[in-house]
Amino acid sequence: MLRKIKIITSVVFVLWLSGCAQTSVRHHQDFEQVAKTVDSVVIIPADVQIELINFDGDNEILDDKADTIRDQIHSLASSRMQQENLNVVEFDFAAEIESNDDFAYAITTAKEAWTKSKEDMYKLGLVPEKDKAQFQTSLGSVLNTIADRTGADAALLVYYNGFEKSSGMVAKDVASSILVGVLTMGAVVPVQATEGSFIDVALVDTITGKVIWANRKIGPSVDIGALEVAFNELPDLTWKSEIVNEPVTAQEADAVVTETTSESPDAQ
Repeated sequence: MLRKIKIITSVVFVLWLSGCAQTSVRHHQDFEQVAKTVDSVVIIPADVQIELINFDGDNEILDDKADTIRDQIHSLASSRMQQENLNVVEFDFAAEIESNDDFAYAITTAKEAWTKSKEDMYKLGLVPEKDKAQFQTSLGSVLNTIADRTGADAALLVYYNGFEKSSGMVAKDVASSILVGVLTMGAVVPVQATEGSFIDVALVDTITGKVIWANRKIGPSVDIGALEVAFNELPDLTWKSEIVNEPVTAQEADAVVTETTSESPDAQ
């Protein structure tokens, strides 16, 4: 856990050094065209882990707090996706996973593919704003089963990791003067970090597997503030449900159909 705290501290410092010219946002290079094939989204239950750091090193996993954060993530994500004019598909993942081994395996495989994809997307760390739409990251066909079962054109994945320090651990830190930096009014100010969070979020096309949009943020507390900040950097896209208000040329329509068909496993 101390390693996680150091990573969070380093990310904050890099953000401060980089200023507004750098971003953690990632877009697929075809994100504008892919968006025109997406009308609905399903929110996969977030992976959430929150740990209480104790003085004696016997740390605790805070399952109840994790459940609360998971519910808050779903509520915020649902609201923001609807604001994007996407239809949010409500689906009982727990029940389907319990009754369908193939579906459970599909969810696990999708999350593993997403974890692997981050090595490609974030190997450069922050990138210039002008380069955030230069990625070709795809999870492949691993989300096809989710598309079949839910009917959703896209899936939203969220990973959340948080920590809190016990009163004994805080006292130990103060005594040993272990300080970290946080951003305050544009400057790095040394403070005692008693809690923090890290979040990854991605919106993925369930047919082609393309990562339409992804972002990652850190927060100074165990809440969903970092996710709110991440969602504030969603691109303004024209989704399938909005195409009626924006005419699409015959060439654009043919290109979308051809690409989607060629990348579907059924076409192989």
